[in-house]
Amino acid sequence: MTDHTNDAQSTVLVIGGGVGGIKAAMDLSEARKDVLLVDKAAAIGGLMTQLDRTFPTNNCDLCTISPHLSAGAREQHIELMPLTEVTALAGDAGDFTVTLTSAPRYIDLDKCTACGECHKQYPECVRFYPGLDHRAPTCMRYPQATPQAFSIDMAACKDVDALVKVCPAGAIVVDDQEKEVTRRVSSIILAVGAELFDPGKLDHFGHGRYPNVVTGLEYERIMSASGPTLGNLVRPSDGQAPKRVAWIQCAGSRGINREDVSYCSSVCCMYALKEAIVTKERFQDDIETTIFFMDMRTFGKDYEAYYQRAKEQYNIRMVRCRPHSIVPDPGGQEMRISYATDEVSGMTTENFDMVVLSTGFRPAAHTVQLAETLGIALNTHQFVQSNHFEPVVTSRPGIYVCGVSEGPKDIPETMVQASAAACMAARHTDKALHDVEENDEYPPERDVFGEAPRIGVFVCDCGQNIGGAMDVEALVQESAKYPHVVHAEMAGHGCGQEALARMRRMIEEKKLNRVVVGACSPRTHEGLFQENLRKAGLNKYLLEIANIRDQNAWVHGGARELATAKGKKLIRMAVGAVAQAGPLREHTLPMNKDVLVLGGGVAGMNSALSLGDQGYKVFLAERTGRLGGLAAVIRRNLEGDDVRVYVAQLVERVQAHDNIEVITNAIVVDHSGMPGKFQTGFQIGPRMYYRQIEHGATVLATGALAHRPNQYLLGRHKAVMTQLDLDDLIEAQPDRIKDWECMVMIQCVGSRTAENPNCSRICCQTAIKNALRLTDLNPEMRVFVLYRDMRTYGFSEDAYIEARRRGVIFVRYEAEKTPQVTADGDRVTVQFDDPILGRPMEVSADCLGLSTGLIADDETTEDLAAIFHLNRTEDGHFLEDHVKLKPLDMSVPGFFVAGTAHSPRSIAESIAQAQGVAGRIQGLLSQDVINLGAVVARVDRDKCATCLVCVRACPYNVPFINEDRYSEIDPAKCHGCGTCAAECPAKAIQLSCFEDAPIMAKLEGLLERIA
Repeated sequence: MTDHTNDAQSTVLVIGGGVGGIKAAMDLSEARKDVLLVDKAAAIGGLMTQLDRTFPTNNCDLCTISPHLSAGAREQHIELMPLTEVTALAGDAGDFTVTLTSAPRYIDLDKCTACGECHKQYPECVRFYPGLDHRAPTCMRYPQATPQAFSIDMAACKDVDALVKVCPAGAIVVDDQEKEVTRRVSSIILAVGAELFDPGKLDHFGHGRYPNVVTGLEYERIMSASGPTLGNLVRPSDGQAPKRVAWIQCAGSRGINREDVSYCSSVCCMYALKEAIVTKERFQDDIETTIFFMDMRTFGKDYEAYYQRAKEQYNIRMVRCRPHSIVPDPGGQEMRISYATDEVSGMTTENFDMVVLSTGFRPAAHTVQLAETLGIALNTHQFVQSNHFEPVVTSRPGIYVCGVSEGPKDIPETMVQASAAACMAARHTDKALHDVEENDEYPPERDVFGEAPRIGVFVCDCGQNIGGAMDVEALVQESAKYPHVVHAEMAGHGCGQEALARMRRMIEEKKLNRVVVGACSPRTHEGLFQENLRKAGLNKYLLEIANIRDQNAWVHGGARELATAKGKKLIRMAVGAVAQAGPLREHTLPMNKDVLVLGGGVAGMNSALSLGDQGYKVFLAERTGRLGGLAAVIRRNLEGDDVRVYVAQLVERVQAHDNIEVITNAIVVDHSGMPGKFQTGFQIGPRMYYRQIEHGATVLATGALAHRPNQYLLGRHKAVMTQLDLDDLIEAQPDRIKDWECMVMIQCVGSRTAENPNCSRICCQTAIKNALRLTDLNPEMRVFVLYRDMRTYGFSEDAYIEARRRGVIFVRYEAEKTPQVTADGDRVTVQFDDPILGRPMEVSADCLGLSTGLIADDETTEDLAAIFHLNRTEDGHFLEDHVKLKPLDMSVPGFFVAGTAHSPRSIAESIAQAQGVAGRIQGLLSQDVINLGAVVARVDRDKCATCLVCVRACPYNVPFINEDRYSEIDPAKCHGCGTCAAECPAKAIQLSCFEDAPIMAKLEGLLERIA
């Protein structure tokens, strides 16, 4: 990290080393801001690193996420301080003075090799993580831990001298002391996360008394390859494989018992579905899985499809009820659950081999004390208080919050808020980027020209993730036989720091000049291993990755011998290819630091303001003639804030901003260029004149449309309206509404259907909002809400409770039997089945409110996706690059998405995404040059026949015939698509990294023809 210890303007303090804290630190580091990252724990990573997989299960597991998290430790602008707490704070935004107290680790980090001898010989002296996995020390609970070192509990050691002697590296420091330092920082990001509820406080579930009742996290550890049973699913009581597993949702949440909290933790339904799906994937029909739930809250992007797949593809049994208690079966190890449902009269009793309690989030124990130290307010649930129009801003200027510290949320929302907090915190640092030269952290590249290939093969097993599907040791032994391979070994968790360090040592000791890694997808891990080669002094293009996880282990999990044979072929192909590889040089261009924002709604305007405040020139292009988007017609949010006033103030700030140029009636017609050097053409205004804008990054904030399906007499009867219409009517004509006697609302109208399969996320909150406003106007009014699942996630559950307290009647209906509506003069009659009463009901209503949600602006997104070469989801929203790691980045570098163009979401969530996008762009545009990479086409002038085929074939019009009468390709303009190389009849064009020789070598390896 650059030394700016006494320069408050240069450093941001990030408190918390979980997903949110590390993401915020990494975004700031990419923007060339200095970061001080402190955490109470002995290693960074937080709660997420204890999970084996996230959902969806097919593209995101611990091996994918951990390297990206721990990469923060490798950034030169980030200083890590584990085992450290903030004990005092003084000053104001831009110039805080913070006192940090670090607990003794009793380990010299420079000497510790994480060999584990201290833990092996004296386990009582090692701090342990409490819970099911009692073997794992707190600071070493996952292979990618940062720092990669143990922590000693010296107070528990009876023979300190013997403990010191057992360490072969001499890393134990007996006289280590608590340290206190004072630092000056410009701003602070609070990302301390939260804790999972301990269900042992609930007597009726028996956790802690009955070994076969476990929490969701404990079940994760049992299923994890690095867990206490090495991935074998067994009952804790007797080690037998379970045949029936049940999940009970909302354990400790959404309740009124003494230990319950009222709010919804937002993530429990999805992680229960994920665990059940993973169980069925591994054991299929050998295990029966059952989930007991009240409402299935799959409200995220594509989460509803995940829910439907769980039921239809994996046959996961869903039982809508809330079991009261769990008792052991007198006759054996099974657990007995009694429950009542709407479908069956009386109680039903079933036995299960294991019961999993889905526990939610609680504020971290030290949050209250830390909030007091920082001088910030907490809400009624003891989470950090934020403003609904400023979702990462705390009550004290200069201090920002992200992730579960602010409220229960999933990983993507945490990542979004982390980027938003980084953006806001950066405002208090020097606006001018560092003008100091970056220190080159890599040694000079070794010149391998003329050397015979000396290939090292490193094969990951990732516990059961790869090793469970194939014989990794057999792959290693076979690899050692291939031509030019001088070293082959099993790398374990190859993306862990210890494995990476060993790889560098082997490169140096064995004088390796090329490397093959049998591991995960290059899409997620290539950059990590390329960086490791650079640290070892090799050109990063002397690497080949054999994707034995995604292309083998994940698709052939039930055929070990065949998977092993395929793994050998994949590695053989990689060895053949890398032997033909050579070092490549990357190309650079000057960076254009202007930004184009498409869409003038809440998300677009907030992105523009966040970037404009940082000194970037922003072009804000709106397709219509006004700013504001759909939010401009919304009157109130769930919290009661005046949305129109907020939008009007936002428009005023945008139009008055010196760094923002607003362009209305602008339609995108063409686009070219690359990240940092884009050109986008518009037809503007009534006269449709053409204008081209040059910019370095693009934000897509084009919004969504209010859905108006042709259902329930909408548009054909004046008493039927959408929730958006009702929202305006309540404000505009309150006297008319006061005379209403009965109001009926129907949820999921036009959503969660075959035509629109996803949940619109905001409808339940909107219905609750309007129901409460109606009862404010007329407390005697009868309000019925007909729903399928009430998805009032997070703190909006409190509003749901308040609506029930006021007498709003909630009646559930099934998708197969929707309500029926008929006209009755000025009123409408609504017929539906009441599952509690078990009989049909009929209600005459003054008004019928339809919760219709949002749908993608298909015409707009289709046009833009075609022009910008972007991907969309099946329902027309823009598709992010990675659902967990890059929820705001798009597949084309330099493009970002925010707001309802991404998926349906609330105004507060759209604002967070907008600010998060601004934070991501600051990192992209912080560099002065564009790294074009090395994948460009090259022409062999001696073979070129000047046939013009490449000139005609190139979609980017890059090749041209130069004055020497052969084709020339400017590497600064080449997109590396390879079209010219494929079309050239004389084979005069080769695409770097995809030359004929390595590709042919791969084919020879596949056919087993290499000697």
